[in-house]
Amino acid sequence: MFDIAKMTTAELCAFVSSHLLADDIAVVLVGGACVTIYSDNKYQTTDLDFVQRYDVKRRNLAASLAKIGFSEKNRYFKHPDTAFFLEFPSGPISVGNEPVHEFAQLETEFGNLVLLTATDICKDRLAVLYRFWR
Repeated sequence: MFDIAKMTTAELCAFVSSHLLADDIAVVLVGGACVTIYSDNKYQTTDLDFVQRYDVKRRNLAASLAKIGFSEKNRYFKHPDTAFFLEFPSGPISVGNEPVHEFAQLETEFGNLVLLTATDICKDRLAVLYRFWR
């Protein structure tokens, strides 16, 4: 088993994503964690948002994550060895009202990660800013 406490944001996201995929749960990383990865950790978040590519029952998601030490508390999944926590916002995967169909991939020693492209995460953050200040 890997030492989750020492993983970077990208490594933990890839580890979780690969583990879920092995249980037939395909996810895409969205939100602030994408910004962390693309900015070389200049932006930091502890909230790792994954959107499911296909609908999976919450109990199946929880059972898969329990295998790697995450337990559900309210709507988040937490692990005792890290400050990072997982959230699974509902789909579909979109930027504003625009569906997203093309994704980036990042390979790490802990597995592969599917995430929004750098362009889409910039558009997403601008959409969030616009909604907030509107």
